[in-house]
Amino acid sequence: MSTTNPTGRRPNFLFLMVDEMRHPPVYESEATRAFRAAHLHIQPVLRQNGVNFTRHYAASVACAPSRTSMFTGQYPSLHGVTQTTGAAKSASDPQTFWLDPNGVPTMGAWFRAGGYRTFWHGKWHVSDADLATPGTHNGLPSYTADGAPDPQKVALYRAANRLDPYGFDGWIGPEPHGSNPLNSGSSAKDARGRDVAYRDEVVATLKALDAAEDDTPWLMVASFVNPHDITLYGLAARLGGGFSFPVGEDVPKDLFDDSFKASRFEDLSTKPSAQASYAESYRQWMQPIVDKEFYERLYYQLQQTVDTDLMAVYETLMQTRFAEDTIVIFTSDHGDLLDAHGHMHQKWYTMYEEALHVPFIISNPRLFPGGAEVDGLTSHVDLLPTMLGLAGLDADQLLTSIGPRYTDAMPLIGRDLTSALVNRTPLTDPIYFMTDDDPSRGPNQVNFTGIAYNSVIQPNHIEAVIVAGEDGTLWKYARYFDNPQFWSTPGRPGNPNVNVEDIVTSPVGTPPDTDGTTQWPYNYTVKHQPLAEEYEMYELSADPLELNNLAGQPQWAERQAQLAALLAEQSAAKRTVPQSGRVPGQPLPIPAGQMG
Repeated sequence: MSTTNPTGRRPNFLFLMVDEMRHPPVYESEATRAFRAAHLHIQPVLRQNGVNFTRHYAASVACAPSRTSMFTGQYPSLHGVTQTTGAAKSASDPQTFWLDPNGVPTMGAWFRAGGYRTFWHGKWHVSDADLATPGTHNGLPSYTADGAPDPQKVALYRAANRLDPYGFDGWIGPEPHGSNPLNSGSSAKDARGRDVAYRDEVVATLKALDAAEDDTPWLMVASFVNPHDITLYGLAARLGGGFSFPVGEDVPKDLFDDSFKASRFEDLSTKPSAQASYAESYRQWMQPIVDKEFYERLYYQLQQTVDTDLMAVYETLMQTRFAEDTIVIFTSDHGDLLDAHGHMHQKWYTMYEEALHVPFIISNPRLFPGGAEVDGLTSHVDLLPTMLGLAGLDADQLLTSIGPRYTDAMPLIGRDLTSALVNRTPLTDPIYFMTDDDPSRGPNQVNFTGIAYNSVIQPNHIEAVIVAGEDGTLWKYARYFDNPQFWSTPGRPGNPNVNVEDIVTSPVGTPPDTDGTTQWPYNYTVKHQPLAEEYEMYELSADPLELNNLAGQPQWAERQAQLAALLAEQSAAKRTVPQSGRVPGQPLPIPAGQMG
């Protein structure tokens, strides 16, 4: 089966991406499944003539590390984008590293080299691309006080074309990130959100391409914010008054069946210690979640809201001359825990299904009539090589072409899934996951009330492997470790030439009242050796809610040893590092016999 159209041209690509949308968990109720069938249309429509990958996972979390991994085809250990800003860190902090335009090539660079026109509309979060007021780090808004596009500012962003060095045209900033209601997906009170503007941008570009007498193939990313607005909801948002979070009557109140209670009220004492620390501290360094029933219903409402925007884009595509010659891809950067596993929220400090398992569909009416499903394990790092394969582009040749412009252009880590798409070849390889994202730690460890807080405890850096056994079982194994790369003075412990240490400050009590001055007493802790590693292991086929941690249980020692060896093998193969220089403290691969 050829992926070129009948005239011999390469296919176009429309990449539909959302933020924070998880794969439906096993404990969703009948009412929720009925809600999905009645109100969430984009995925069923794409599946009608598409391949649905039912076991697809993020390569990293959260937003910035995941997106950069997806669009470079590499892990954070190579591309360097490890942190998500917004809590204790800002975009301009010294320990916040963004993708350099000449560091690791993006999807846009690969496809431009293959002769494609490339466009990006919507959330980026791979570099700090905002235009800024001189002398500040404040992103320049492109919208008015009611959320409508500001024509002058939009024209300025178009002329600046800030993503051109990354291989894309058309991006309109600023990044939809932070606590400004007008910069949310759809949750500003009495004002438009950014997602509507993104929808209109994509629709306008599709219509312009349709009207133009140019058959050069194109790649367009349509990157929407929602359901990420769920992260804005809580006590601070309610008190602030600038947000509006309407939830329709169609969203059921009984979202989950009774099995979810075991996860919601889970005792985390048998899990890696960072999880309980995260669950307990979240309300301090983010905000307390109030009215949890409303909060959970809001998450599904936001999926319905963005579904409307996605369908408007898809229906526009179907009305153009590109309808049969465009491959549509749909996925999310990561999921959301939504009060699972002992009241955890968002996606950090874990490797649970709710955070990592996301939808992934590749759709085209000519290539996949009638639709199909693939239940093999796939990862975000597989997307770029698969798209190149579907385009008929040779990755090795392209790498030779673009490589001289980048400090660390390396062969893509992921797999080309074209054979699984076209020939239904079984996917039996394990997949690897890693995260060093530690949003609770940074220079700004003060919450929205002005109170200092402690960061989530170590070890909280994670690498994991997910694998299907020969007997049909599905396994997940993780190593939680204290990574010296992210210490205050990074380096490898034991190096006599470097004073390797980690200085951690912890607030003690409340500050004394001093007129005009607040003085916080702190404990000052200096660490010279990483804390001991901790482990997590689940048989997902028997324990889909991931309640029973099998790591450390004597009867599972042999299986743990096998999975530890597999994790070491996957880490050595996929946790690649820059070749242009050494990153202080960056871990070396752990020999199989020394892991877990």
